[in-house]
Amino acid sequence: ADGTVTLGTPYHLPGARSFSTEAQSEQNNYYADNVIYWSGYSGGSVEGDLTVALFTDEFKKQFLGFRETLDGGLGEVKNAFKPNVYICFATEGDAEQRRCIMYNGSFGSITREYSTIEENKEPVEESIPTTFVGDNLTGLTMVSYKPGDAGYDTLFTNPPIPTLKPDDPSI
Repeated sequence: ADGTVTLGTPYHLPGARSFSTEAQSEQNNYYADNVIYWSGYSGGSVEGDLTVALFTDEFKKQFLGFRETLDGGLGEVKNAFKPNVYICFATEGDAEQRRCIMYNGSFGSITREYSTIEENKEPVEESIPTTFVGDNLTGLTMVSYKPGDAGYDTLFTNPPIPTLKPDDPSI
């Protein structure tokens, strides 16, 4: 209510396979003297897909608004409330072994392909579209940490509230 950012308890999502992201931006041109006089980009949100082996029932209830039915099932509810989220992840293929956090995100609906078993059983994955618009106060969408950075070791247990270092007046 007062605009203060709070981050809930981290939730470990088992079976995470990949997380692809793409920054969204739009080119803005200003024309004068019959030419592009100025050009810049606006935007800042990041869209992507989170792919896992199988989203857990707990994840579906906590983040996607699924509800239990009287007969023991788990149902997807149209227009269900979905809380804003943050995602922390490690980039183990990165030489720096960075750890990252993305702020103020939302999830779409789960996509899964159902098919018959053919010659070999193959694992079926589930994915969900994601959008991260970033923190409204600081504008931070994603922060990455390298080993030795203050936030590196505690990122997965105590994720940081988005804050910026004060501007350096000498710059």
